[in-house]
Amino acid sequence: MMNIGIYVEGGHYLGLGNVYRMISLAKSLMKEPHIQVYFITTSEDAIAELIRNHGFDHVITQVDLNAVHACLSSLNLATLIVDVLNVDVNFIREVKAEYSFQVVLFGNNNEANEISDLVINAIISTKQFRNENYIDKNNTHYLKGPKYLTLRDEFEFQGYHHSNTMKNVLLLFGGSDQANLSFKILNDLLADDQVKHLNFTIVIGAAYLNEPSLQRFSSMDNVKILKNITHVNEVMLSSDFLFTSAGTAFFEGLYLGVPSVAFFQNNAQKEVFGDFFNTYEYEQVPSIVELMKEVYGNYARFCKGVSDLEVGRGKKEIIETILNLRK
Repeated sequence: MMNIGIYVEGGHYLGLGNVYRMISLAKSLMKEPHIQVYFITTSEDAIAELIRNHGFDHVITQVDLNAVHACLSSLNLATLIVDVLNVDVNFIREVKAEYSFQVVLFGNNNEANEISDLVINAIISTKQFRNENYIDKNNTHYLKGPKYLTLRDEFEFQGYHHSNTMKNVLLLFGGSDQANLSFKILNDLLADDQVKHLNFTIVIGAAYLNEPSLQRFSSMDNVKILKNITHVNEVMLSSDFLFTSAGTAFFEGLYLGVPSVAFFQNNAQKEVFGDFFNTYEYEQVPSIVELMKEVYGNYARFCKGVSDLEVGRGKKEIIETILNLRK
């Protein structure tokens, strides 16, 4: 049996994208023979419960990073996967010195990369989101670019069918939506006579704290509010347009081919994405409606941009690289 540990954090301020990413990765790893996955987190109870609800029995909750370090000794790990943005460098240095297992970092951009065995950065620290596979001078293996985005299994082998008439619009701003873009953009859309007749679906997550702000729309026949759904792919595919955050959901929409635009939730996302394809700062967009019409009406151009990114096509390569680290 090969034991693999996954240390991940999530919540209102951190978001849930990396948690879902690790759930998807763990499901793919568990399809391989003789693999056991142990999740480790110090996040709120809702995060551990979310992971368990996806079928994982081995979820270890700890109070802090020191406790995470201490619990590793009993797990007999072959590999530790860490999905915590800018993880504590000393934590990685200490576990590398104490244990013989391999260390894999997802979405990390600090000195810990230099002492780890594998770093997978689909979004951050990429060169204009160019796909790369290389080993650097420190003998750290890197997989970089949108090709190595770990999408949820339900998104595979499905695709969106574009029509000339827009009917259904989806607003999906992650599990927390800290900037409350769900409310802001829905309010903009419903205030415009050109589109206020369309059907709007708003998906909110467990860490969303602004649910009361949406209640004014809940009685409208063309507004549907969904919470904590598990069939995100189906909801995306039934939509003609997607408004989302600059993160995992955006790339899922691109992967499916749904006309999409993404907005920055915070300065960190703005710094990472910069002027990346179809990403915007909400306050800098003169008209949400005109932006939506422009993207939807130029679908061929949208598809060309998506094709060049190779979004999510490297998942098998990720699994093979992780499992071959000890060979």
